[in-house]
Formats: sequence, C-alpha cells, structure tokens
Amino acid sequence: MMSMPSLIEKNNNAVLQKTIWLMAAVALNAIELAIPKLPFFPWLKPGLANAITVIWIIKYGFTDAILYTALRVWISGFYFGFSLFTFSLGITGGLLSTMIMSVLWMTLGKRKLMGTVGMAIIGALFHNAGQLAVVYFMMSGNIAIFGQIPFMLAASILFGGIVGMLAPAAAKLFDCDRTAIKPCAKKNESPRFAYDGNHFYSPELTAKFIDKTVIMLTFTVSISLMFINNIYILIVAAITFSSISLVLNPQKTSVVFYPIKFYMLFIFIAFTHIFFSYGTYIDTLPFITKEGLFSFINQSLRLWCWLQTAHIFKKFKFSEIFISILNKSFPNKKETIRAGMITLEHFPEIMRFAKPNKKKAITMLLFKPKIFLTNYINDVSHRIEALLLSKHQLNSNFPL
Repeated sequence: MMSMPSLIEKNNNAVLQKTIWLMAAVALNAIELAIPKLPFFPWLKPGLANAITVIWIIKYGFTDAILYTALRVWISGFYFGFSLFTFSLGITGGLLSTMIMSVLWMTLGKRKLMGTVGMAIIGALFHNAGQLAVVYFMMSGNIAIFGQIPFMLAASILFGGIVGMLAPAAAKLFDCDRTAIKPCAKKNESPRFAYDGNHFYSPELTAKFIDKTVIMLTFTVSISLMFINNIYILIVAAITFSSISLVLNPQKTSVVFYPIKFYMLFIFIAFTHIFFSYGTYIDTLPFITKEGLFSFINQSLRLWCWLQTAHIFKKFKFSEIFISILNKSFPNKKETIRAGMITLEHFPEIMRFAKPNKKKAITMLLFKPKIFLTNYINDVSHRIEALLLSKHQLNSNFPL
C-alpha cells in the first residue's frame, strides 16, 4: 500500500508536469499573436499549442486531454475576454481536434500505425473544420465559404506537420523529471482561487444565482439572433448590447466601439455576403446585390452583439461559471484543474517573456520554422522552470 507522503509527492509531480505543459501551451499561443491576421481567414492560426495537446493525449488519455483543452481556452479567455463568437470558435475547434486525435491515438497510434505527425495533421484539419462550421452557422450562411477547404487542407498539412515534428522535442524539453524544481510551501500568499474539498472557486468572485441567470439569458438572446433577419430588430439589439456594455463600464465609454477591434471579421463578412450572393444588382455599385448588402448589414449587426457579450460575460462571472462546470464534469481530475489554476495565476508573466519579436517570428517561421520553434521552446522551458522555482507554486494554497 502506498504511504501518504509518497502519494502526495506523486500528486505534486503530476501537478508540476501538467502545469509546465499548460504554461508551454500558453507560451506557444503567444507566437500566434505575433502573426498578422489574414483578411479572408481571420480565425486561422498555426495551432502550435496542439504540440502539447498531442503529448497530453499520449500521456494522460482522452478525458484528461478534453479537460486540458477546455482549460486552455478558459485561461486565454479569462484575460483576453470571452464573447459568444470567440468562445465558440475556440472551444469547438479545440475540442473537435482533441477528440479526433485521441481516437487516432487509441486506434492507430498505440499500434504504431500512426505517429505524431499524422495525428497533428488530421487534428489541424478537424480544428479548422470545426472553426469553419462555426463561421458558417454564425457569420456566413453562404456555401461559398467552403471554397476555403483547399486552402484549409494545405494549411493543415503545413502547420500540422510542423506541430507533429515539434511534439517529441517539446515533450523532452518540458519534462519535469529532468528539472530540479522542488515543491516549497509559502503560507502568506493570497491565491486567486481556493479549494473547498470538492471544487476550486474564487473567494472574491464566486458566481451567484443572478450571474448564472444573466449568462444563460445572454446566451439565449444571442443565439436567437441567428434566426432573426429583420434589420430593425437587429439594430435595436446592437444598440441594446452596446448600451449594456456602457452601463457595466461607465468609466470606459470606448466599450461601445469594442467590436471595431475585430475589424477583420467584418471585412470577411463583407467579402462573403456582398460579393458571393445572388439577387438584384445595384446599378451604381456593380457586382453588388441588394440582397447581399442587406445580408452583410444584418450579419454585421449580429456579430456586433456577439462581440459585446464579452463585457456581460466578464461582469457576471462567466469564467467562474465555466470553471464550476469543469469541476462538476471532471470530478476525478483535480490535478489537471489545479495545474490550470496555477497557470492562470501567472498568465501575464508567461505572456511577457513568451511573446516573441513580431518581425523575427514571422521571418523565422516562414524560412526556418523547425529551428526557430526548437530554440523558442528551449528558451521558454527554462523560463517556465525559473518562474515555478521562484514562485514556489506547488504549495499549500492549492491543497490536493
């Protein structure tokens, strides 16, 4: 029978390893922030963090990998803001990709019939397919969008291949067994999240019934907009959502124009609706139909509302509600959730040292992707170790 001290040590090592890999995924996401958005593919990303997903699937299995993916989306959303559209993109693409790669590993990978490169390529393809489905149902509704499939396939092969080759190297560099990090207690810190024996929660921001009600109502109203084509109703909805954002942030009047930050999405809507629609052409505007123009206006108003939900989600603690759902859905995965909490605490620090120089990142990714990413991972792995060592994160603030 395993003694209590050895059990605690085993748990701490598992939390340490998962924390390192979650931090690594966040660091790899930082590279993608340095890459400019493409006008007609504004949601498309290399998906470098999938290297960690592949490792996670192989080491911890299907269920834990699903939780890891949900935590990664949650951690990014916690700091960058949740909105109905951005959250739907992240969670759909991430979960679909993770599920497919898990199935591939269980059926082919374990029998040595497929390696990490094959898993990553197919995972990238399904990640892009999931996001494309979200874009179609929420933004486009135009079958012409599926003309992107050849480009999507090429991008999946390119970036999926890079990610698959990267995974084994990342596993070695981010392996906590080679580190000298030791757990160390610091009792005077005040953690953002606490643990009550069953769930992790925030002592300061615990979601109440009113928060859950508002969030549910926001989801319901937002989704219902997909089925409304009356331009006057959508204008009222856009004004209402913007007004709510202003009321919730009276000191920041700029929140009214928050959706403009995502101008690439509006350009994409204009392109797919105005130039790929049938109907009555406007005499003074060749190649543009009245139906396409009204469709563009309607969809832009819907997107405006969905992006404004970011302020409602933040004010009414959607993040708290989401982590509560994860706690209840994965009751036997406390180590993984604990790793997520530690990563969340130090997300700003990770982003500071992980964000590369834009020009250098783009140039190296284009011409020497393997060398750049290997060197980047090596540098970030040492920085993560130093961060955990200096902060003594495996401590009594997060009891098992």
